[in-house]
Amino acid sequence: MGRSSSKTAPSVNVSKGRLDLLTKLMADDSSEIVARGIREWLNEGAVLLAKMLLNSEVLELVGDRHERKADRDCVRWGEQDGSILLLEQRVPISKPRVRTKGGHAEVELQTYKQLNDKKFLNEQATAKLLSGTSTRRFKKTLESVLHGHGVGRQTISQRAISEMSIQLHEFKTRNLENKNIAVVFIDGIHLGETVYVAAVGIDSSGYRHVLDFEPGVTESSTVCKGLLRNLLERGILSEEGAYLFVIDGGTGVKKAIREVFGKRAYIQRCTVHKKRNIKDKLPKHMQEEILHKFNAAYSKKTAKAAETAFTKLRKELILQRRHAAANSLTEGLQEILTLHKLGVTGVLRKSLHSTNCIESVFSAARYYSRNVKRWRKEEQMERWMAAGLLEAEKNLRRIPGYTNLKELTKSLYSI
Repeated sequence: MGRSSSKTAPSVNVSKGRLDLLTKLMADDSSEIVARGIREWLNEGAVLLAKMLLNSEVLELVGDRHERKADRDCVRWGEQDGSILLLEQRVPISKPRVRTKGGHAEVELQTYKQLNDKKFLNEQATAKLLSGTSTRRFKKTLESVLHGHGVGRQTISQRAISEMSIQLHEFKTRNLENKNIAVVFIDGIHLGETVYVAAVGIDSSGYRHVLDFEPGVTESSTVCKGLLRNLLERGILSEEGAYLFVIDGGTGVKKAIREVFGKRAYIQRCTVHKKRNIKDKLPKHMQEEILHKFNAAYSKKTAKAAETAFTKLRKELILQRRHAAANSLTEGLQEILTLHKLGVTGVLRKSLHSTNCIESVFSAARYYSRNVKRWRKEEQMERWMAAGLLEAEKNLRRIPGYTNLKELTKSLYSI
């Protein structure tokens, strides 16, 4: 039995009779096509195809050349110089003209209009820039099409600005009201001198969504509060809802969450950041052992058992005169154990006990903007931020343990 595949090879639907006709028409040129190379011929053939598409509309409006029709509404009116957007560049072409009977009014060719639609061109330019192509090298990535132009640095930059502005507007206005967000990760990402505090939400099905971002100088409570207010105004989060917030431990973020959501907010401190803080206060010969004991304590099934293990570890640190590490361990300990109190165990706890979910999104966004050497204006930063986050979001999968999110949601409202 042959192996099945969900991918089917692209094909052109041409009848056998038409294929034979096309073959006969190309018979005189076939040796030249092979000699020059099929790829080069195809690039020039793309222009020929565009002319055929234009001519097809002319034939539909006017009829066959030299055909006499008394009821004809339009007539041919020669040609004029024009251009179309082809293979990410502007290519000159002779544009056929059509006028109403008697030559009174010009008839706009819809095919010509569609062949000059910049949307696809801008999308392609932006996709290449996000993939790492610089504006200086953009021209080298294109196929050479006759006398194509419009691929200079400034032109490509303008195309990207146009498309990214659309993406920024889409990002800031898209409807996420019905996503049933249960968990929200909040963290900051730096672009130049600006810190963007962003939120990534997990819906009841386990999918991640980049919710919004807010610019600032630091991750202050004012900036974070502005971000949360925007989420409420857009209906992404509800004033009556209860949510689990996963943060890195910043006081500004915590303060903003408490002021906006009060007791309806459950805060989970990132254990990775906590272990990093403890590690920085220990000598190298103690770090591995203490972090191993930290992981063992956190892996306890219940909050009471975990708290007992952490208390024992603190006493051990004090006996070894590591007071700074001991104080760091117990600072915010109750927020470290939030998932335990909510009854979250197993794989889902591993997914939610750190800010890795949002940091992986940031990592992708940084990758897409890696070729930007200088950040000039806030508008530029926001365009790249939105474009990068939307591109990163396309590759996001469900978090491990998503099947237990319903139980987590029940716990948020019952405790």
